[in-house]
Amino acid sequence: MEIMECIKKRRSARSFTNQDVSDEVISEMLEAARLAPSGGNGQSWMFGVVRDDSLKKQLAMAAGEQMWIAQAPVVLALCAVLNEDLSAVEEDDFGLIVNHTRFGKEFVDHVYSYPDKRMANIFWNNGVPAIPGEHMFLRAVSFGLSACWVGYLDVRKASEILNLPEDIVCLYLMPVGYASSEAKPIERKSIEEITFVDRW
Repeated sequence: MEIMECIKKRRSARSFTNQDVSDEVISEMLEAARLAPSGGNGQSWMFGVVRDDSLKKQLAMAAGEQMWIAQAPVVLALCAVLNEDLSAVEEDDFGLIVNHTRFGKEFVDHVYSYPDKRMANIFWNNGVPAIPGEHMFLRAVSFGLSACWVGYLDVRKASEILNLPEDIVCLYLMPVGYASSEAKPIERKSIEEITFVDRW
């Protein structure tokens, strides 16, 4: 399946058949994630493959009691390896300079004045699994599967359920399986509605 076809067929599924997802397919999805780009080639991500029914139910509870998650044959845990605390680095640190440029020094200082340094670090790393996660989703589609991004999640509880070390946090869940119903057409804005040329 060509990439544009995968993009066009990609839909979020919240109901799955009982058909298993093979280890080979999961390996292909993980390989797609592994090849994703990252800032400074940091590759600061980790992916859990959860098939255990008890763990899936616990994760569903941590995701606002969305129990449909546990019905997926596989739930991927999209995690970030937490970087060093940027509030403790020198002013000429490139990562700190980037954040100052993007968000402003006042905002960055405000976030890092938060007493729970780990939670501030989790906040900064929220986007780490985004590109590899979507690579995995599209690779799933190429095999005729579907998935769903789940961000409504108690990340601390999910990380505890998965027994993650202190420097790794589960930020998203991605239930994966064969959708139990045909995806409905969805309206998208036109290119003209979402673009501008040169200046607004």
